[in-house]
Amino acid sequence: MFYRDLVQFESLETVVQLRDADQLSEAAQFVKSYVISERMADRMVNLILPNLQFQTPQDNKGVLVVGNYGTGKSHLMAVLSAIAEYQETLEFISDERVRESARVLAGKFKVLRVEIGSVTRSLRDILLDELGLALERWETPYHFPPATEVTNNKNILIEAMGKFQEKYPGCGILLVVDELLEFLRSREERALILDLGFLRELGEVAAHTPFRFVGGVQETLFDSPRFEFVAKQLNRVKDRFEQVHIAREDIAYVVSRRLLRKTDEQLAQVTDHLRQFTHLYRQMSERLDEFVRLFPIHPVYIETFEQVTIAEKRHVLKTFSHAIRALLDMEVPTDQPGLVSYDHYWGIVQDDPALRTVPGIARVIEKSNVLAGRIRNAYTRPNLMPIALRIISALSVQRLTKSDINVPLGVTAEELRDGLCLYLRLPESTHEFLLDQVKVALREIMRTVQGQFISFNEDNGQYYLDLQKVIDFDAKIAERGEAIDRSDLNRYFFDALKQALDAGA
Repeated sequence: MFYRDLVQFESLETVVQLRDADQLSEAAQFVKSYVISERMADRMVNLILPNLQFQTPQDNKGVLVVGNYGTGKSHLMAVLSAIAEYQETLEFISDERVRESARVLAGKFKVLRVEIGSVTRSLRDILLDELGLALERWETPYHFPPATEVTNNKNILIEAMGKFQEKYPGCGILLVVDELLEFLRSREERALILDLGFLRELGEVAAHTPFRFVGGVQETLFDSPRFEFVAKQLNRVKDRFEQVHIAREDIAYVVSRRLLRKTDEQLAQVTDHLRQFTHLYRQMSERLDEFVRLFPIHPVYIETFEQVTIAEKRHVLKTFSHAIRALLDMEVPTDQPGLVSYDHYWGIVQDDPALRTVPGIARVIEKSNVLAGRIRNAYTRPNLMPIALRIISALSVQRLTKSDINVPLGVTAEELRDGLCLYLRLPESTHEFLLDQVKVALREIMRTVQGQFISFNEDNGQYYLDLQKVIDFDAKIAERGEAIDRSDLNRYFFDALKQALDAGA
């Protein structure tokens, strides 16, 4: 049986361009293809849509969609803008609750979609210029005066909305801006303070007019340490915005329902296949339904992706699409689970030339390659070498999940066994025996590399890449001890004992 026989594979490698939703055909396709998890449906029904609608007066706020590259942030924003602009797209919403809640605003907006590039202009100038051009297209021209001629921006926005509604009564304006955080990161302190002030005003206008704002950011703007120096301004902005996070659960839902969709028959086949191995892996036993829905992606792969600190390279869905496409014409192994886990990501990191220029990542790649080379050339247990190499890759990825690549934290042997679904043919097919073999593989790794660049934390049982560990003195002592004759060892022991007794006399 081949992998393609067990999944309804749909590639998710295309990067969504927000402005493609300017065309009805593209907008409808965005809505059709957007998979809504239960959690996201709750957020849309209870937070996003209530703040976008203007039929029922309330304290409306702006909306910030928070998600890293490749997590579906731009897709969600394209869907929201499509529903707001085109009533025809309502029928394509997959979730009934969302569809009913969206009726109140569907087709009731003129939408302006903006993607900010690498520019030095202020946020105010960029957005008001774009809005001015849009108002001309909509035949409701309005001249926004320069910042030096106004006391605040709310008044001119409210005035512009008044003129707009004279021609379009009962219609609102939705301004959708992607890559907002990337732009704000490039700003100097004084310019950033002005940008944040304008952002706050955009949120405040929503409480007084049918003007609505949705922005896309790659991380939580208000909790980012990069902006600690403008904490006061951020708190004022925060009061006028609601944040919608694209969580791991949402990504997993998209992977299972779109990238790796399965028929009932396929679900049954995958269940039968994986059930053969649940006695070896506690996680699989406890989360079998999740393993089945995501097969052949290991759920821990998604969880680990969420922790990787090189956020700008975290094209989650694209990475999984590449991994699955490579498997489709391969046979599913009958003697092991056949899952793809996070050690797979290490190959992607190594093949990315851009990452090799990042000092911290370059160090991890360098030390990891040293370890892998020694394992290939000097590992004395050939039957354990495949899982030893996978462990090195996994520990390398784990190193990138920490903001400090030198922190003494990693993963336990049990977490490696379950998180990678490491497999060996065993005389005793139990999870305890398999764990013992994983520990043997880890000890042999440390012996082979003489403890260099890898450490074991006895306090928490975790193994981790130790980039500063050039010489392992414990390993050197053990190595020397193995070479000493027993009679010499006894003599050294008594000499040391005599010195200790003399010192205490």
